[in-house]
Amino acid sequence: MIKAVLIDIDNTLILFDEEDFFRRYLGRLAPAFSDLMSREEFLTRLIGASRTLLRNRGARTNADHYMEDFTRGMDGHRGEIWNRFTRFYEDGFEALRACVTPIEGVRGVIDELRRDGLKLVAASHPLWPERVQQIRLGWAGLDPLDFHHITHIENTAFCKPQPGYYQEICDVLRVPPGECLMVGNDLINDMAAAAIGMKTYLTTDAEENGFVSFEMSRKFRENPSETIPEPDFRGSLRAVPETVRRLVT
Repeated sequence: MIKAVLIDIDNTLILFDEEDFFRRYLGRLAPAFSDLMSREEFLTRLIGASRTLLRNRGARTNADHYMEDFTRGMDGHRGEIWNRFTRFYEDGFEALRACVTPIEGVRGVIDELRRDGLKLVAASHPLWPERVQQIRLGWAGLDPLDFHHITHIENTAFCKPQPGYYQEICDVLRVPPGECLMVGNDLINDMAAAAIGMKTYLTTDAEENGFVSFEMSRKFRENPSETIPEPDFRGSLRAVPETVRRLVT
């Protein structure tokens, strides 16, 4: 019986070209640090810190892990750098909405799942702070209050596709993995939920609309050749409520 549904954001609730989005994102973000480092150094630090999150195994939050790596050798600047990231997300991130295409029917899907009494989790890769996840849910036409839990860099100590990321969510919800369904478009990061016993649903909306790009996932994965688990279900996001009802009854 399914009691909780975890839903990815990227190319699951909103559609976009990953490579193009991150190119534009970095182009807007880097100037905020131009007085502290060159663009090349900034990109090296940001990409390196993002990769090291995969080595976080629960000892501390992803935010602490990320900032320690990003600010290595920059004694005394950690607080200022975090504040600069925060200011950009408040003032500049919304401009990237232009890169995003909403998926028709998202609001109805969430409403159906809520009416069925399910616990909902916005289970997006926790590279982003809480505020960014809230903004991105807004791009999908959703409210953060639609969800029982939203994963972000400040409240997680593991990343996708680590089993610990999914176990953390189960612990927060107090729902065992066997009573959870993970919904997402990413064969690598999302279907990995099967490793702890979750059911998985691979969405096809991104592929059908030409937005599929798993290259970013492979770049940040420690073992990109690792076997990808087959999803239990696959189909459009709009078909998720019906699939869940079959699992509940």
